[in-house]
Amino acid sequence: MGRLILVVIVMIISGIIYSVKSAASKVTGSDAVKFQDESKKVMEKTARGVQWMNEQWEKAKANVSDSKQLEMGDNLKNLMPTEIIARVKNNPAKYDQMASEELYIEIAVYKMNQRQFDDAQRLIQEISEGEARDFMLSEIANKRKV
Repeated sequence: MGRLILVVIVMIISGIIYSVKSAASKVTGSDAVKFQDESKKVMEKTARGVQWMNEQWEKAKANVSDSKQLEMGDNLKNLMPTEIIARVKNNPAKYDQMASEELYIEIAVYKMNQRQFDDAQRLIQEISEGEARDFMLSEIANKRKV
């Protein structure tokens, strides 16, 4: 269904281009423009664009899987919180603020399940002030009581 819609859109665009070029060729008196030629050009350009998007998608998927493998290879979950924080802060290209906070939360949850509440609390304190941080700190306090 999506491809059919794409073909219809491409045909509409090629029709518009044909109309404009046809009108321009009549005004200037140049060679006649054929709809078939114009639609072929538009289809070829669209196919190249779709192929480029697919290549970009594959590269993005490869980069995500590579970074996940690096995190798993480092086995960050078994490190001390100070080591985790140091690795994240020393690699700003890999860990922007959002990615680092997600990682801190993920590892803190793991540490909480391992009953390593001090480590989890230290990681959560690296998260910026807000609702998520307050919620996680209260969860750690509640789990300590149990």
